[in-house]
Amino acid sequence: MTQNHYDILIVGGGVSGSALFYALAHYTDIGKICLLEKYNAPATLNSSGSANSQTLHCGDIETNYTLEKAAKVKKTAKMVERYCLQHGYKGRILFSHQKMALGIGHEEVHYLLHRHREFQSLYPYLEVYDKEKLAAIEPAVVYDENGKERPEDIVGVGAQERTQR
Repeated sequence: MTQNHYDILIVGGGVSGSALFYALAHYTDIGKICLLEKYNAPATLNSSGSANSQTLHCGDIETNYTLEKAAKVKKTAKMVERYCLQHGYKGRILFSHQKMALGIGHEEVHYLLHRHREFQSLYPYLEVYDKEKLAAIEPAVVYDENGKERPEDIVGVGAQERTQR
């Protein structure tokens, strides 16, 4: 039985695993690096342009994140952002776009407003959008195809045209 020993083992050949593999192979003196991927080729599932939003998630509008998880995600996402900015990738692979999470109905509106208050110190740039502001930003969220206003409570929490913080 042959045994292989590696200095580094990277599990997952998606965009993050592949980028780490590339960086270690090109910018360090590590001799033996192994990349394990369960699919036939790297970046075939979550890193595929047809299966992922291709966004840098920093935890601000991921409504399933706890504050603790969001803080960890923000820290690592900031590292990627700084790298891209330091190497002139703004406008090439790093773009600034509007983003928001929507709450529709009393329960979701209450949840998003509570979450905004809880996460405000971590993401001070996030804004709360009431129906009037949402109508200006994304009218189709507030009005149906006949131009009639939706009767439900609606709120958005997000940022407009900003690079992640």
